[in-house]
Amino acid sequence: MDSVFSRFESYNFESDPRFMDGMKTLKKTTDKSGEENQLLDLKLFFYNRFVEPIDRSSYRRWSSAPHPPSTITPEHKDQTGLQSEDQTRGACVASQLSFAEVMRLVQEGKEVPGVTKVDVHASNQSPTPSQMERRQKPWETAPS
Repeated sequence: MDSVFSRFESYNFESDPRFMDGMKTLKKTTDKSGEENQLLDLKLFFYNRFVEPIDRSSYRRWSSAPHPPSTITPEHKDQTGLQSEDQTRGACVASQLSFAEVMRLVQEGKEVPGVTKVDVHASNQSPTPSQMERRQKPWETAPS
């Protein structure tokens, strides 16, 4: 069970676009009182729903208990944070393009971020003849 909780602790919610979209929606409707506790509840709900099952009460007991110090150095945490921030920025830029911006990029012949380029070539072969017989129309069938 500890491994589920440690995976929850290490999950990068800021780089998950579904979580961030939900946060934007909820920030419009929630108040600022008890925000830290609400944020933990939201993270637990999201993780339980989209990643893997986790029990709230067990996690709260586990998080309030003392833990041995982490083996990750502060330098490693900083590097991980910087990498995730760069990935988040790149994902936000790609997901925030409007239809007009995408149209402008296509018309100018520029690449649209986040779209894979498919290499398609014409085969220049003549079409193959049909192997099946033509199906008769209702008026062409013989009355029984």
